[in-house]
Amino acid sequence: MHKVDAIIFNGRSLSYVILEPPVISGVQVFLMGKTTATAGASGQRLAMIVLTSMVFSGALLLFGMEPLVGRLLTPYFGGAAHVWLTCLMFYQAMLLIGYLYAHLCAKKMGGWHLLLLALPLINLPLNINAQPDAHAPLLNILGILFMHVALPFIVLSTTAVVAQLWLYRSSIGEHREPYPLYAASNAGSLIALLGYTFIAEPLVGLRIQSLAWAGTYVVYTIICVAAWFQLRPDKGPHIQSSDVASEIGKDKVTPLIYTRWLLLSSLPSAFLLAVTNFIALEVGSFPLTWVLPLALYLGSFIVTFSNRGGVPKFLKILWPEILLITFILYLWGPSHWFAIIGHLSAFFMICLVAHGTLYERRPSPGHLTNFYLAIALGGWIGGAFISLIAPYMFKGLFEYPLLLLLLGCSFWWCSERLFVPYRPGAPILAAGGRILIMAIMLAVIGVESWTSWQEPIKFRYRNFYGTYRIKDEPSVEGMPGGLRKLLHGRTLHGAQLLDPDMRQTPISYFYLGGGIADVYQTTNTPRKIAVLGLGSGAVAAYAKDIDRITYYEIDPDNEKIARQWFTYLDDCKVKVRVIVGDGRLSMQKSDGADHDYDIIHMDAFTGDGIPTHLLTREAMEIYLSRLAQDGVILFHVSNRYYELRPVIKSTSAQLNLYGAINIPATRDKLKHYQNASWCVALARNPARLQPLVNRGWVRLGKDDGLNGSASWTDDYINILAPLGENIRYHLAQYNIIR
Repeated sequence: MHKVDAIIFNGRSLSYVILEPPVISGVQVFLMGKTTATAGASGQRLAMIVLTSMVFSGALLLFGMEPLVGRLLTPYFGGAAHVWLTCLMFYQAMLLIGYLYAHLCAKKMGGWHLLLLALPLINLPLNINAQPDAHAPLLNILGILFMHVALPFIVLSTTAVVAQLWLYRSSIGEHREPYPLYAASNAGSLIALLGYTFIAEPLVGLRIQSLAWAGTYVVYTIICVAAWFQLRPDKGPHIQSSDVASEIGKDKVTPLIYTRWLLLSSLPSAFLLAVTNFIALEVGSFPLTWVLPLALYLGSFIVTFSNRGGVPKFLKILWPEILLITFILYLWGPSHWFAIIGHLSAFFMICLVAHGTLYERRPSPGHLTNFYLAIALGGWIGGAFISLIAPYMFKGLFEYPLLLLLLGCSFWWCSERLFVPYRPGAPILAAGGRILIMAIMLAVIGVESWTSWQEPIKFRYRNFYGTYRIKDEPSVEGMPGGLRKLLHGRTLHGAQLLDPDMRQTPISYFYLGGGIADVYQTTNTPRKIAVLGLGSGAVAAYAKDIDRITYYEIDPDNEKIARQWFTYLDDCKVKVRVIVGDGRLSMQKSDGADHDYDIIHMDAFTGDGIPTHLLTREAMEIYLSRLAQDGVILFHVSNRYYELRPVIKSTSAQLNLYGAINIPATRDKLKHYQNASWCVALARNPARLQPLVNRGWVRLGKDDGLNGSASWTDDYINILAPLGENIRYHLAQYNIIR
């Protein structure tokens, strides 16, 4: 019997058609299976590309937001250290909230998480409007950050964990490890860090940056939606909740495991800041001193959380030696570029060991939210210790060797696999050797700490603004009684002769015959003088009986140090007033008594961290509003790393100001206690600068020898330009370039 599949009537006869079952060869079956498998593999690759793009773009936006928001805050709250510390603590707290949400809610919300992505749209494009506050109270800054930044930051901080959850709970995740997505996240963070520093900030202003960030966020949202529809659980088989529960049950996370996660995340985070501070306080705070350590820190996550991650084999053997070498470098100090490279290399290898061990101790994917929550908490603990506790606990950078010791103990405790035996019984010998090394380190740390206190340092002090040291030098020819110096890091912030008959003689950058002295000696009395930056108070030596002098100083501890260890302020012939707060903001909020200054002396640029908001067009407009009609603005810009004169020239030209620059004396013409000073003087009237020109100053113009530069505004600042100009100048000095 055959089944009739069709009946055909052609008008004259009736016929029927029987369709026989097709005969399929083995080759055809193989080809059909291969086609299906290929299509499945292509779909999985596409899903992983979309998911990786989601993680990468989320981290790119997150790390791009941090410097962008910092720049948006600066015109309102200044460049004080506690402003940046407050921002850092806020970011870390928001990261914790984002990871806590991922831990508690993301598993239950599923696709509803996509609705959360719409909330930050109310804050876009990123913008901050605030009332300037010279003292930048903590609650005020936090309120602004919560209002303008909290939502997008929390949402973006969930990206990496949520993406890994989606992958784990999908059919694709049955045969794929979710943790390598964390490497993609750190790659996005690294590119954002380098891209903002070297591309975005030098090329475009804040308004364009904010619009570009908002546009990228919209693209990120679209990618997230596409990733969900590629991975949603109803697309084929997935891990059921009962399967998840059984997996969690067989892989219990104990308090001991949490403790190890916290150690392996908090100690590298703390060491990151310790290394950054150590290098910055010794060689300066130019961009690479903080960009490079953070880039290496992020890079270690990329290496260790990749598909073949973990601790590199050679570091499993040599980590104690790496720690010991790092400690020797600490004792040596970063006095040489070779030493700095050594510090950074050792830091990277230490991070590889810590984060590689962290990866090797990762839990099953069912516990990944616990894992990342512990990492976030550890990172916050490490950052808070260095930023908030260490300045009060240590008067020097003693947390550096302490962290090395703690890292060594943690590596030893957290993974026995770090001991790779060469022969039977070698682990016991290795453990004994490690104990000996740690004991030696502890002993040397104690000796070093004791020795450092015996140095010829009269006074040490450390706060959020850095490390102060008072150092006396013995008498030499022409300097009876010796010399006292105020050092901030390695930057000279003031000096005074100790001989009672000479202590009112201005020295260092303020010496008689230098550029600063020229401005004071060509300004008629009585004079109203404003100085931004106190230092040792040396400018007070120029004040006469009928003058008035006001200092604007951002560090509240600086006045006490200046009065306790130097006599410029107490010996001054007039009463000296010190206003604590950011100089620009304090001057902007000052009352009528602080108007019509004859000299506004900007002395905040000799240090290695440049307060860029004091050099913008908007800042100069504030100075002009407080300047007498025939007054002069004096910029003292002696600096080891930045050539700021072209920036001042181009920015002041937009305000139709006239300017002149001095010709610094060469080293052979200066005394032991004198330093060459580089100055720029600005005035409304060119005649006001003629007395300076008569003393050898050069008017700003085509023949001043300065290269062109883009002007700075609150919207646009390019800190790399003066850094590059300074490098070019020194290369020309050595005839390396023309």
